[in-house]
Amino acid sequence: MKTRLLLSILIPITVMAAYTEVEAKKPEGFLSIKKTIASTSDGAITKISSSNSNLIRDNLKLNLPKVKVDQINQTPIPGIFEIVSGRKVFYTDSSGKYAMFGNLADLNKKQNLTMQKIDQLNMGDWNKLPLEIALKQVIGKGERKLAVFADPDCIFCKHLEFEISKLTNVTIYYFLFPLPMHSSAKDDAKKILCSENPDLTYLNLMKENASLPNKTECEHANVLEKMIEVGKNIIHLEATPTMMLNNGKIVTGVVPADELNRLIIEAAPKSLTIEPLIRSINK
Repeated sequence: MKTRLLLSILIPITVMAAYTEVEAKKPEGFLSIKKTIASTSDGAITKISSSNSNLIRDNLKLNLPKVKVDQINQTPIPGIFEIVSGRKVFYTDSSGKYAMFGNLADLNKKQNLTMQKIDQLNMGDWNKLPLEIALKQVIGKGERKLAVFADPDCIFCKHLEFEISKLTNVTIYYFLFPLPMHSSAKDDAKKILCSENPDLTYLNLMKENASLPNKTECEHANVLEKMIEVGKNIIHLEATPTMMLNNGKIVTGVVPADELNRLIIEAAPKSLTIEPLIRSINK
């Protein structure tokens, strides 16, 4: 806790010192603060001009070619910009030639601006999930919902399935997401989809490490590419297992059954019942 607090204090100070030095030297590509920075006295993070955005994007692409830049936003600190890549956040100067990684804090408001942004990024839209292509497991009445993105060769996904087996009253939708680091994962995913009962084949593999059939070519195997696209574009998935709750919250890693059950219940839509209201009126 002390370390996190110290980082929250030191990083903004370090950033301001870096800006002061840059402003004094005015390197090539550094645009006028008056031209590029809107008023941020309220601590808000706002959009930046298209010209400065293009400059930052071009230099980041040059120096970090594998990093996809989804958003470039102004921070409350003049000359410092927030870069959003998937569900990750880091910071750069107005030239896009320098990067800073860590927490940006508003000391007056006692707010961790970086964590606030990450919390926002960890929310998706459940309604965008094509549930009709997912594998499915119904536990109990299946009234609550959970989406799981899993690699069939991922040991942590198998550990998660052990925790899921302890849940009650939930429908699990599985999207196969083979990771490049597992050389046979994509073929194994196709074997699951091409089996006679893909839902059961997947569960038997994850729970009992059952062997898979050999068939990898079938019409249903085409669904795999759609599942992968969902993981990349809707979840911005980078690791498995990753889950989406019914309220859109994204959770990564193995979560103990008790905690997972609590999250699922909290995320479930709250049903509106008028019976208590009618009883109170009739009294």
